[in-house]
Amino acid sequence: MKRIIFYSCFIFCAALPSFGQTKTISGTVVDETDAPIVGVTVAVQGTNIVAVTSLTGSFSINLPDGSNELSFTSVGYLSQRAPAVTGMKITLVKNIVSGEDVVVVGYQTVKRKDITGSISSVSSREIKDVPVSSAAEALQGRLAGVQITASEGAPGADIIVRVRGGGSITQDNAPLYIVDGVPVENALSVIAPQDIASVDVLKDASTTAIYGARAANGVVMITTKSGRAGKTQISLNTSFGFRKLPNTMKVLSPYEFVRWQYERSRGSIADSSSFAQIYGTTWDTLSVYKDIAPINWQEEVFGRTAAFQNHNLSVTGGGQSTTFSLSATWNKEDGIQLESGFDRKLVNFKIENRATDKLRIGANVRYIDQEIKGAGTTNSGTRATNRLRHAINYRPFELPTPNGGIDDFDEAYYLASSGATNPVLLTEAEYRRQYSKGIYMTGFLNYNLLKNLVFRSTVGLDNVDIKTDLFYSKITSQARNYASLPLASIGTQNNRSFTNSNTLQYSLNNINDHHDVNILIGQEIVQQRVSQNSTETRYFPAEISAEKALANMGLGSAPSGSAQPLPTSFIQPPSRIASFFGRIGYNYDDKYIFNFNLRADRSSKFSSENGTLVFPSASFAWRFNKEKMFSNIDWLSDGKLRLGFGSVGNNRIDNLLYLQLYGVTGQYAFNHSILPGYAPTALANPKLKWERNNTANAGIDMSFLNNRLHLNIDVYKNSAKDLLLAVAIPPTSGYTSQIQNVGSTTNSGLEIQLGGTPLSTSKGFIWTSNFNIAFNKNKVVSLGGVTQIERNSGWQGSDGVADYLVKVGQPVGLMYGFVTDGFYKVEDFDYNTTTGVYTIKTGIAANGVYGTPQPGMLKWKDLDGDGNITADKDRMVIGNANPKFTGGWNNQFAYKNFDMSVFLNFVVGNDVYNANKLEWTDGSFSNLNMLDIMKDRWTNIDANGNRITDPTALAALNENATIWSPVRVQRWWLHSWAVEDGSYLRVNNLTLGYTIPSKTLRAIRISSIRAFATVNNVATITGYSGYDPDVTARRSDPLTPGVDFAAYPRSRTWVFGLNVNF
Repeated sequence: MKRIIFYSCFIFCAALPSFGQTKTISGTVVDETDAPIVGVTVAVQGTNIVAVTSLTGSFSINLPDGSNELSFTSVGYLSQRAPAVTGMKITLVKNIVSGEDVVVVGYQTVKRKDITGSISSVSSREIKDVPVSSAAEALQGRLAGVQITASEGAPGADIIVRVRGGGSITQDNAPLYIVDGVPVENALSVIAPQDIASVDVLKDASTTAIYGARAANGVVMITTKSGRAGKTQISLNTSFGFRKLPNTMKVLSPYEFVRWQYERSRGSIADSSSFAQIYGTTWDTLSVYKDIAPINWQEEVFGRTAAFQNHNLSVTGGGQSTTFSLSATWNKEDGIQLESGFDRKLVNFKIENRATDKLRIGANVRYIDQEIKGAGTTNSGTRATNRLRHAINYRPFELPTPNGGIDDFDEAYYLASSGATNPVLLTEAEYRRQYSKGIYMTGFLNYNLLKNLVFRSTVGLDNVDIKTDLFYSKITSQARNYASLPLASIGTQNNRSFTNSNTLQYSLNNINDHHDVNILIGQEIVQQRVSQNSTETRYFPAEISAEKALANMGLGSAPSGSAQPLPTSFIQPPSRIASFFGRIGYNYDDKYIFNFNLRADRSSKFSSENGTLVFPSASFAWRFNKEKMFSNIDWLSDGKLRLGFGSVGNNRIDNLLYLQLYGVTGQYAFNHSILPGYAPTALANPKLKWERNNTANAGIDMSFLNNRLHLNIDVYKNSAKDLLLAVAIPPTSGYTSQIQNVGSTTNSGLEIQLGGTPLSTSKGFIWTSNFNIAFNKNKVVSLGGVTQIERNSGWQGSDGVADYLVKVGQPVGLMYGFVTDGFYKVEDFDYNTTTGVYTIKTGIAANGVYGTPQPGMLKWKDLDGDGNITADKDRMVIGNANPKFTGGWNNQFAYKNFDMSVFLNFVVGNDVYNANKLEWTDGSFSNLNMLDIMKDRWTNIDANGNRITDPTALAALNENATIWSPVRVQRWWLHSWAVEDGSYLRVNNLTLGYTIPSKTLRAIRISSIRAFATVNNVATITGYSGYDPDVTARRSDPLTPGVDFAAYPRSRTWVFGLNVNF
């Protein structure tokens, strides 16, 4: 007995040191949004001791003697190790290549590893460092095969999204947007970036065919953030900053401007007299303009420091049965242009409830209240409404007016310059406000009918009201059409849509340990309706304000012989689609995956004979890493080959084009009065049918180093046929053209995405990187019997000349014009000393388009060699708006409490049609300034103000001339000098952040505070001479892309902000 007691005491005493040195470590595990992560495995390195985090993300684990490091692992997150410290807080980074991640596809979600089609994805983590108000702007350059182009830099400007080039020639190439399962028009404009959980872009027909008639241009699936069970999380993201114009165009100085006006006025008595009255009577008096300080009108109009603020408050939480998410966002920014700005308020509420084990219901309500302020730089992209040109062409100094000061409207200068107006006064004289209010409601019901059979019903209802107020004061060109008295208009538009889809999904997994089967069948109804009203009043009192006129539209009084325009209204017939669809998926041994989709659509936009069409697709994937031959390759985490084929349609066309439509556009005489009447709007075509797009896609997905890196490669070919074109018909029909299904195009390309986490150390340094590059080649296959069509981009106005060519065998977006060949020189002419006339020599081609050639005139190449340069024989394709490739590279770094992100995007090989440069170097109108490249022009005025005609003296005078004398014909022809390389590399975003240590914040009950500083549009490396190469101002016509004309300049933004989690 004594021996037993002795040995027991010995063992107890021996164990005392061990028990004494075991300690308990506690802490929490959160994700990058500071939300707790449930079920994280916490392990003591080198032991079998483990713990699991609770609903609040907390854990407690015993740490034995000699152990000082813990590991943290969870499905969908990168594993992490950290020294064991009491009260530790671990932030796990989402594993963007995890095969267990789910991706939203048609009417269901699938695991990323089971994808058989081509999909590009962006998560909220990748755009969290971009504090912008536009979701589309935040996504630019981040998705392979998805080209996002800003039409211009104005607040709230249109964003053009093209997936794999788009398929249609003349119709809308915008993709279909699906938000939380419901179609939403222009969704990226009505969702705050902070509310987005993920964006998945379906790019090939094997994934888009399930959406049938609306999916020809790709499908953008947007999933908004949902609530999480556990502690209520309150997050505040607030930022302030400012915008500035990064660069301006250089123009002639006051002296160079006046010298050009002197030169231009020689040879005309009337012009010389006008010059003397305005600027000075003799050459010697012009020297005073050397001492005049220039006015930079670009700085005056676009140079202000524009304030920017962006605030988002979100509350998420819930219990085991109900979760919710409430988000409120306020974006307010001033434009860099005077009188412009943007104010948007968004509220998003999302709730889900698991009523029973079988029933789950949810709803999402989004409200938007938005105001876009300012008339911008042009309201139609044409020269007649171009306000940007006044900041360039207006003389670079001011002179007192006869009845006022230098800041008053100069009527005499307006008339002498064919309409030039002080750009500050003009900006203030044109008033525009666009108000949008909308509510977007979505609801769903999920019910498990049987163990593996789920019924889901989704309902969506959108209602958006848009009101546009316009006012033009007495000095505007619009008012001058109506006795130089102000006019105003109020336009309203209501957009409504209703969607209902119902699906049955049957899933049976692990049949005989090898087979997984998934069957989906469904039905959907979509209805859209638009109504519009417009009221215009003219002849307001001269000094009335915009606010007073718009509030009292009855104050306008038409003079005798004139009348007020009639109000207009239009209720568009409802656009309806009724659909049935289905999908069958089969997975054998997690190795061979098959999917087949079928959808039948019936659309109200076509006749009963042509309104129904069936869209099939099929895809296959082989996970080759599951084969035995690859089982010993440790560095290969996953490998999958994909093949997909399918057909989709495009119904983004006007309604009822197959019926003869009439509008109140005609007039007729009755009882000695002219009355409005109905007139046909276009010749109907009862044979119209769907535009159709057939696609083939092959891809490979590979993951390496335990899913730390991933590579996706896709090759594709899209063939669009039955495209709608306006076909010329005999004028004896009473019409010149008719819309017919005669066109076809192809788009083929290659897309590469490479990303992951190249580096993650135990000391807390993490580097995540995503790179994408896409190549797309577009080709016109058929134009319905003709081989080419000339197109006018329209910037010159309705009477402009053709400057684009659509040609079979070539891509859409070809710029068509003359080839620049410098300027005519003295040696190209014979000079008659008696008459003083220059006659072009034999063998030198004469540019007859701009009149009789003279030394210094613009010269083009004679392509056909007949000695005469003419528009019908000497123009060719001189530019291509399509880039050779596009892409982006996003890098995010984190080290302890510091973080940094750098995002670059690039476009290579596209041309930009710099129409601005054509107009801003033109000499057709007197008293207008030009770009400073024209100071080195050919001239016939010497340093003493004498007009030189002698050949030897004229040649010596222009020995160093680098550009022609300004063209003085009031017609702008495109030539290759105005077509520039639009390639660029942009440092799009740079962000630096610091997170305050959590232990510092415990006393004030704040989970985390992160301070950050961001610069957007940091720098652009480009050879383009305009404001910015990323522009397409003539966006109304898809056949004329890449025109830079009158576009609102893009700004650079500095932002400072806080992310606070409570």
